[in-house]
Amino acid sequence: MGKVYDLAIIGTGSVGSAAGYYASQDGLDVLELDLARPPHDQGSHHGQTRIIRHAYGEGAKYLPLILKAQQLWESLQSQSGMDIFHQVGVLNVGPQNTEFITNVAKTAAQYHLPVDHLTAREINTRWPDWHFDNDYRGIFERDSGYLLSENAIRAYLSGAEQNGVTQDFTAKVQSVRQVEDNLVEIKTTDHTYLAHQVAVTAGTWVKELLPDLPIQPLRKVFGWFKINDAKLNESAGFSCFSVEDKTGEIYYGFPGKNGLIKIGHHNGGQPINQREARLPYGEYDSDEHDVDGLLSEHLSGTAGLDHGAACTYDLSPDEDFIIDRVPGQPNIQVITGLSGHGFKFASVLGKIVVDQSQDREVAFDLTPFRIDRF
Repeated sequence: MGKVYDLAIIGTGSVGSAAGYYASQDGLDVLELDLARPPHDQGSHHGQTRIIRHAYGEGAKYLPLILKAQQLWESLQSQSGMDIFHQVGVLNVGPQNTEFITNVAKTAAQYHLPVDHLTAREINTRWPDWHFDNDYRGIFERDSGYLLSENAIRAYLSGAEQNGVTQDFTAKVQSVRQVEDNLVEIKTTDHTYLAHQVAVTAGTWVKELLPDLPIQPLRKVFGWFKINDAKLNESAGFSCFSVEDKTGEIYYGFPGKNGLIKIGHHNGGQPINQREARLPYGEYDSDEHDVDGLLSEHLSGTAGLDHGAACTYDLSPDEDFIIDRVPGQPNIQVITGLSGHGFKFASVLGKIVVDQSQDREVAFDLTPFRIDRF
């Protein structure tokens, strides 16, 4: 028998890079596998930035996770010396009494988060490029903001490398299976690796290895728009935002920088089942009109599209995460189904991978994220 690692990680974009880093801090013998060295543009982590919200419209089950994630991101920034978190605030807006904005309000109250409750008029006055009628309300989270996603991954992978983690970033993993009670075999195109514990954090294409998972890959796009009003800039106090309109469409975005503002549309997209189907930005006529609803109705100050990019969501049926062990293979963990709102949790999910690999008690209720709910 060859070398046996304590923990092998398949897919080192967001959760995987975090898991490798924290496992190496614990002194584990770790193997990291990926097709190419992240950050790269084949997954869901590229595009420079990701919002981190605390008062969570997706439900209270996420709050303990996100508050711990925030602490870990700040620690990573301090330990690595890299630019990772910008506390610019997040403005959540939605029609009165819809599920999203109601959940934001409830979770903010339940966890005593510092937020400002705003009428539509107050939003429009505070940020004059926003335009909402009285059917809307807003909740501004002062302690939230955005993460520089690619910097975070670089910090995790560099730290893991310094801590002696074995990294193979040319590895096309062909199979993973538990072969004995405490042994998992991983076959790539070039090698066979062995590990006591494995975490599959392969994002969109997780079903290539675990075909029974209820995951649908979804092609998504986002764009950077030119700014013709300086009030949209981070330096002028413009914040991140998450806006649900009266038709149920959800848009998100970031404060402007270097003459551009990044905006995306959470809904929609194209279901795909093969890597080749994730076509570049602009291949669909709808790409360049993906955020027209927001720009025509609610946000002024932009001056046309500069450029865009495509990514993918690993969409679960209920758009909640899957955090579990693979049925019948207890030494293989899987974290997937992040459904377009998962990067902000990558730090704490990486910690969970390490704790579970060592059979330590996890400090969170993971029941809502088990596979058997489907």
